[in-house]
Amino acid sequence: MTPEISVLIPVYNAEKYLPQCLRSLQEQTFSDFEIICIDDGSTDKSRQIIQNAALADPRICLICQTNQGVAFTRNRLIKQARGTYIAFVDADDFVLPEYLEKLYKTAKESAAEIVKCFFYETEEDGSLRSKAHCTKGFYRVPAKKDASRFRAGYEDSVLWGKLFQRLWLEKNQFEFWPGRVAEDFPFVVLTFLFADKIAVVAERLYCYRKGLSQAITSGSWNLTVGVLLNLLSLREDLLCRNRWNRQTASEWLRAAVWSYCRLRKFSIQQRQQQQELTRRVWQQMKQTVRYCSFLPQLRWRLFFLLVSVCGPKSRFFWGKIFR
Repeated sequence: MTPEISVLIPVYNAEKYLPQCLRSLQEQTFSDFEIICIDDGSTDKSRQIIQNAALADPRICLICQTNQGVAFTRNRLIKQARGTYIAFVDADDFVLPEYLEKLYKTAKESAAEIVKCFFYETEEDGSLRSKAHCTKGFYRVPAKKDASRFRAGYEDSVLWGKLFQRLWLEKNQFEFWPGRVAEDFPFVVLTFLFADKIAVVAERLYCYRKGLSQAITSGSWNLTVGVLLNLLSLREDLLCRNRWNRQTASEWLRAAVWSYCRLRKFSIQQRQQQQELTRRVWQQMKQTVRYCSFLPQLRWRLFFLLVSVCGPKSRFFWGKIFR
């Protein structure tokens, strides 16, 4: 039988957390789902853990491959999925027992292409963090306008904690761009923009293990460079999909200025390594101003004028004020 939900888990050296992740899924109050794990060339005991779990639970499927990276792995997971809906779960996270049931029920009742829930941030040992760092924008239900959808996707740029209609993803050819860090944020932005309806389960049902040292995005320099690269590609994708307009241009520019300003935290030597990238981003930012509506256009023209008058070193100062 075809399951209603395909739970997709890319796995790479997650032996420490994988048992809790799988156990939390096996204990779901909703049962009509499959779990597809792709072991992306792990060198620890991740593969053995999944194999043992699959022997006890036929809903678990293991696929092994040489290391290809998380974007390639997620694309392959989508192709392997059979469910009406798909849910991404990170191998180092875990979920509450009613996670799938509540997302599924809301998806069926609302006919939404995307259903999202709220989440807990946990320490490495799984205990709740005393201070959460989630932005307020995560908790807003995104309005229909492109500007609201773009901003909501950018502020909620994670795959987990969501249920997606599988055939809708395939129809719109939403894919991850291999070889990138932060490959999830353009995927989320695009899906938010093109969804007719996004529903929200206003409960914390997903547990996100925050700040693990082995995560590739734990290096903020890698994350910053990845976001800038993805912003350039996202701009081109929006143009190709005929979704580049005044609203998306304004929000893209705001996101680009914010991401560009993150560079100030790093050394001159690091920035020099990415001179060509930062030059391209700055050039695209300046060109994007003309696509914005009247008031945002005035705002960003003033921003670039002030940088021109005060010199290149003032970019981060004015960017922090204008973003």
